[in-house]
Amino acid sequence: MYGGTCHICFTRQEKTPILTSPAPRTSLRERKKQAQRARIIDEALALIGEHGIDDMTIDAICERSGISRKTFYNYYGTRHDLLFDICVSRTLELVRGSVDAALERFTRLDERITHVLKAQKHQLCQASDLEHELARYSIASIGNSLASGATLLSVMNENFLRLYAASIDDLKDALSPEFCAEMTVGMIDTVILNHLHNPDYDAASRYDELIGFLCHSLVRERAQLREKGAAQG
Repeated sequence: MYGGTCHICFTRQEKTPILTSPAPRTSLRERKKQAQRARIIDEALALIGEHGIDDMTIDAICERSGISRKTFYNYYGTRHDLLFDICVSRTLELVRGSVDAALERFTRLDERITHVLKAQKHQLCQASDLEHELARYSIASIGNSLASGATLLSVMNENFLRLYAASIDDLKDALSPEFCAEMTVGMIDTVILNHLHNPDYDAASRYDELIGFLCHSLVRERAQLREKGAAQG
């Protein structure tokens, strides 16, 4: 997922097998490492919330976490690595969670698109100063580093690809799930960027317009009318 490229091709009426495997057992040593990593992240977030990203230094994190710089570098090679890990985790949590919920609760693609984008609209418009700081850093990372940008985009693309691939029969004939995922992510990123840099930008209205645009442009008409006809019959 981190920076990887998806080469899966989807066809209409193709079922994607669900593979399950038992969760691997975690050793005590690994659990301690996970706890220490979580502590570093928590202290970093606390510092960002109190002072902003610019004042979040490795020394300050080490002091608050009670660890040495050497210990910090066992987990993160640079300050950017830590911040980027936080940004990717936050993005993955929001997008994957909303897509999972949409696939579980709804059967029609237009309903699924609406659910996911409404969740993102709420997250962006109700975001705290901390979340805005992280969003700005994410956008800056996309612009400043090809590797960082590819990682964040892959997180978004892979989850929207799941959304469209699961509803492939509802897509208009000329469209592929891959194309729809990429264009959706591009439009969402534009809304986020404008919201962060323009205090008068109406992100909520843009999200509502985007929902209507995607449902009209990507979803075949019979998929939208199917349920309405059944309800009227």
